[in-house]
Amino acid sequence: MAIRYRAFLGESKNFIEDYISSLKFDRELTKYVAMVILAHVKALGSSGYIPKDYVQNIVGELVDIVKTDGEKIYRWIEEKKMKFEDIFEAIESYLYDVVDGGAGYIALGRSRNDHVAVALRLYARDTLYDILSSLIELRKVLLEKASEYRNIMFPFFTHQQLAQCGSAALYFLSYEHSLSIVWKHLLQLQDVLSENPLGSGAAAGTMVPLDMGLLSRYLCLNQEILPPYYATGSRQFLLSIASGIVLALSELSRMSEDLIFINSVIPSAIEFPVEHIATSSIMPHKRNLVTLEIARAKISNIMGLFTSMLMIYKSIPYGYNLDLQEINRIYIDIVSSTITTINIFVDLIQGIKLNEDRILKYIEDKPCWSSDVVEYIAMRKGKPVREVYFQIAKQLKNYRQNGEALAKILLNIGIQPNSVWSIIRSKPIETYIKKMIEGAWKALEEDRKFVKDSVENVERCIAELISGVHQV
Repeated sequence: MAIRYRAFLGESKNFIEDYISSLKFDRELTKYVAMVILAHVKALGSSGYIPKDYVQNIVGELVDIVKTDGEKIYRWIEEKKMKFEDIFEAIESYLYDVVDGGAGYIALGRSRNDHVAVALRLYARDTLYDILSSLIELRKVLLEKASEYRNIMFPFFTHQQLAQCGSAALYFLSYEHSLSIVWKHLLQLQDVLSENPLGSGAAAGTMVPLDMGLLSRYLCLNQEILPPYYATGSRQFLLSIASGIVLALSELSRMSEDLIFINSVIPSAIEFPVEHIATSSIMPHKRNLVTLEIARAKISNIMGLFTSMLMIYKSIPYGYNLDLQEINRIYIDIVSSTITTINIFVDLIQGIKLNEDRILKYIEDKPCWSSDVVEYIAMRKGKPVREVYFQIAKQLKNYRQNGEALAKILLNIGIQPNSVWSIIRSKPIETYIKKMIEGAWKALEEDRKFVKDSVENVERCIAELISGVHQV
């Protein structure tokens, strides 16, 4: 026997059912839905609300769904050739089919509304750890490049014009630091993902006194009782994570643009892995940074998806509305594209090499030292900065990118041309690079350990949930 919630309403039309059904994208959530129902059934069984004979059979089936990552239930759906509103209806119908009347007890003390709010948190928690782990790998390769190229001079731009020169380590450290800040922002969202909406019913609670301690232990959630209207009707937690994801990706989009810009201004200064490059079908001299271009587009798309989430969310009254189902679909798309994009950057950064000769050739006839020399002379001779600034500005007024002319300008202001790079390397920030790299490595390893410990803690909870099938 299989059930449909809408059976008492009468027949429906396939194209309408397909339109409102979330079953296709619920596949990503199936394991988590089964885990929530499993915890619920165990809690009901321990309180005597479900006869023990039924509990063992139901628990066994739900454990199989979890262990097969939902594949078992989707094979059954395909065999039955039935339509379902969502994975909740499908699982309940499946249980009716295989354990018969015992499945009727499952709906006690629950609603799809509070159960989906938990399942989404479990899914979001796992995806959050995946994203945090991917960002750790990206931060790692950035730090490796900072260490590898700390002694190479590198150009830095403002207004897309050459501004200063300094250690290439500063370039990689800047992006790593920005990602470490986003990483901490995302990590803070663990708290909201630890909320336990179970017992909230559809909107205002249930008659059943559920064992929240047991439920929370099984699912690695906290025991704080939530206002049920918030618990079932809010998707603030998904929007919060999505906003953090967008913030992280905005940094990667800027990195894409930055690397493409540098590659255009100083061809071959950065040697990119050949796998990330494509050429033209009719212009064999072209070397297009295709993965970076696609990354820019995908990140823009993700930002658009986040905007769609906000637009859906802001337009519905409080409490559960089926509009929220579409937010789930969008979030799943965002996460999938985000992890792939971060992994692309990991592979690309890991494989890039700096061509020191090309970089030095580019900067040798450009006064990227001007601000440093101004300060150097002002400090050494005790002159006002503006006096020195105007002196050098006057010298540079008619400068036309000629190395000999630059050397003459430096000599006119009392600087030996071959010492200008030593002046730049004597800046305080250059002497702090080793310390910055060491500090960043230490923070990275602490972050890595925190995620590892958090994941292992969740795994212990879930292992307890799915173990002891016959011990309820």
